Amino acid sequence: MKQSFLFANLIFILYLFTSCSSSKTIAGDATSYVTPIICAEEYSQKYNMQLDFMKHHFSGLLIVRKLPDNEIRILASTYFGLSLFDFSLRENEFHVNSCIEPMKKKKMLLLLETDFKNLFLSGKNIRIKKKSSTFEKRVTGRGFGKSVFYLSEFNSGHPEQIKIKHPWLRLSIQLDKLKENPN
Repeated sequence: MKQSFLFANLIFILYLFTSCSSSKTIAGDATSYVTPIICAEEYSQKYNMQLDFMKHHFSGLLIVRKLPDNEIRILASTYFGLSLFDFSLRENEFHVNSCIEPMKKKKMLLLLETDFKNLFLSGKNIRIKKKSSTFEKRVTGRGFGKSVFYLSEFNSGHPEQIKIKHPWLRLSIQLDKLKENPN
């Protein structure tokens, strides 16, 4: 009798926690489409990039360019010229042109594909958690596939600094937009 009473109480408490959880989304429901974070242009956009994965740290440049056939080319290299990866991105296509061996794991590439699609294409299943004139937080996925995008330092409605964190994997990517030379 006591065991069934405890079991019933446990079920009731779990039901309360799941039904009373509040997720405050600002921009519609979770299945709505959100505009891309970075709009790829016909000219090369350059970002300082810092990639931290557990104990490993890479820093360098991320160069993004939209090609005439609506392909978005994403290239990352260290400051000394070592190419980290070269990806091609189209609507639902993601092609790995080259990638260094430590990042050539299937799950890592799938995670980067999801992140870059959310950065450069209209995202689906993204929830905007917090939004102000200077800061925006977007969340997508769950569990190991969860990504949190922190956007800040807006200039003409576009973020100058982007941080992507994967809390379960200890992976973070920070992008700081480089200023264009007037020459």
